[in-house]
Amino acid sequence: MVQGINAFERGSANRLKEAFRRLPPSRIRSVLIIAPGGSPWRTVPLTDLRQAWPSPVRLTLLSQDTAALPKDGLNLWTFRRDATGRIQNRYSLWWKIVRSRFDLICLFVQGDPIDSPVSALRLSLLPASHRLPRSALAILLHDQLRQMYSVPDLGDPLFSMWRIGWVAHQIVTDPAHLFDANIFYPERLTLTLSDPMILPALTAAPLLALGVHPVLAYNLLLLFTLWFSGIATYLLVERLTGSPRAAFIAGLMYACYSFRFAHYPHLELQMTQWMPLGLLALHLYVSTGRWPYAVALGLAGVAQLYSSMYYAVFFLVYATAIGVGLLIIHRPPIRRLMLPIAASLSVAAVLAVPIARAFVAAQPSKGERGVDEIQYYSATPIDYLRAQQYSALWWNRLLPPAPERALFPGVAPFTLGAIGMAPPLGAMRLVYTAGLLVSFDGSLGLNGVLYPYLHEWLAPFRGIRAPARFGALVGLTLSILAGFGARRVLRRFRSRTSAHAVFAGLVAFVMIDAWPALTLTPVWKEPPEIYDSLKGTDVILAEFPIVLDETGNIPFMYFSLWHWSRMVNGYSGFIPKSYADLRMDIAMFPSADAVAALRRRGVTHVTVNCGLDYPGCDELRDLMRKSAYLRLIAEIPWRGQPVQLYEVAGP
Repeated sequence: MVQGINAFERGSANRLKEAFRRLPPSRIRSVLIIAPGGSPWRTVPLTDLRQAWPSPVRLTLLSQDTAALPKDGLNLWTFRRDATGRIQNRYSLWWKIVRSRFDLICLFVQGDPIDSPVSALRLSLLPASHRLPRSALAILLHDQLRQMYSVPDLGDPLFSMWRIGWVAHQIVTDPAHLFDANIFYPERLTLTLSDPMILPALTAAPLLALGVHPVLAYNLLLLFTLWFSGIATYLLVERLTGSPRAAFIAGLMYACYSFRFAHYPHLELQMTQWMPLGLLALHLYVSTGRWPYAVALGLAGVAQLYSSMYYAVFFLVYATAIGVGLLIIHRPPIRRLMLPIAASLSVAAVLAVPIARAFVAAQPSKGERGVDEIQYYSATPIDYLRAQQYSALWWNRLLPPAPERALFPGVAPFTLGAIGMAPPLGAMRLVYTAGLLVSFDGSLGLNGVLYPYLHEWLAPFRGIRAPARFGALVGLTLSILAGFGARRVLRRFRSRTSAHAVFAGLVAFVMIDAWPALTLTPVWKEPPEIYDSLKGTDVILAEFPIVLDETGNIPFMYFSLWHWSRMVNGYSGFIPKSYADLRMDIAMFPSADAVAALRRRGVTHVTVNCGLDYPGCDELRDLMRKSAYLRLIAEIPWRGQPVQLYEVAGP
């Protein structure tokens, strides 16, 4: 528990007593008082503190000025600063505080008790950074919390479960072939056909190892990512504004930003937490020039790469623009910055080698995105008036959504962001206003100014299908500027009652504006039992019915979480030409030519699942039963329909 108290103005003792009266005395036995600017005892005598607290309590004072203080009944901890003003041995001091397990930590800060940062240990972020966002998100996502075995649809969420499961499985069994996933056999490097999401998969791997169901693990990871993104934004904006409440508004806003719900089925597009952390490291590095912040910036970039490659590419451009602005503001000696950032980039490059090498090796078989496809998924300014399909407030009130281009940010981000950008405009807000322009222009893709040059000059941009996803950085920038706007609004209300009321109103404004109307679909908790006989065997599957839309293969990929057999089926961001050719060759399955085509691909077994309600399944099943080229091994009912496993007979 952390309590911020202003002990440097008249009435401080009364403030302290009032704060203590709001707390349950029976639960407080040890109190740490942090006074980074000096001793507060000139205005708050020890006797006042004792009188304010009716029960026995162990008091500890942490300060750099402990002279002439009473020694009885008070533990004195001191710290010293070096020539640059940094606290010496701060990590051991932090560990000492954590290990002591204080029930209450009082922060004596100068200035307004709501908005002042505590630069010594920055403990003021603790209450808002983990309790309030979690509660607010729980309210917004109550439908998801009540249906943890349900997802928005049976497409991309199941695809994400398969990617998570494959990485968690392969990293233990055969990490050398991590990118050779079990789909589109005999193609190699098939995990690179979409974002591999390696870091999210490793995060969820312990849950899967403990036997947590893949659907539950997926939803827990999704909710954690939203919360973590809010926390990361909170830390950044609290650093920029010095206002925990304004930072909370910004963190909540980004955690439930409209773009997230437009892509709610896409787990990789929720992985935004590393970008605000990277920006925080960038700010600290440019202002101090210290090595740890340079390393943190590089690691944040690598973490974003292994979480969402789209955002890693976009963030490189965005962070460069912000970094240039910070250099103009701080004007640090460039030579001092060169060596740490060069070392950081070198470390990041080494860590990125495994994923980069796999994608470079797979590039010839994938090719580049067509210009027409990129043009279709490039936004136009009017797309920022398209509300996403889950918006309870704005759905049917604005323009209908378009694929990848439902970019309406909501009224709250726009309003508070505009307040933050209103004159007089400080240097930092000017930098992020420029960042907003860069990210907005990036979302326009080939319709914009900068993106055509990026597409021409940089190879990673030629593999990106949807430039409109730059909208995630538009949302981050609006949230940061909204933090400045919230601080401006809060500062207009000085009394405690009005400040609480306005803060509550801002929280309600953000939540009502972002309120989602989720429609969720239950996922099958178990696959057909027909796959039990395939575990641990070296079979190659072709799973039917094969429909024209490759998303029809996603349930088969989800079922492979229980057996991991190789299959010629598959779905991903890129579809190999070999699969399109195979689908044409087996269009008349189970004819002799079609079975021969499967045999040439190495297929040993075939399944047919009529429980998926695909059209034409009953007729296909009857033909397969009569085929002389297939031998029925097993038939088991699933969802009231038969699922059959056949062995492909020899020629």
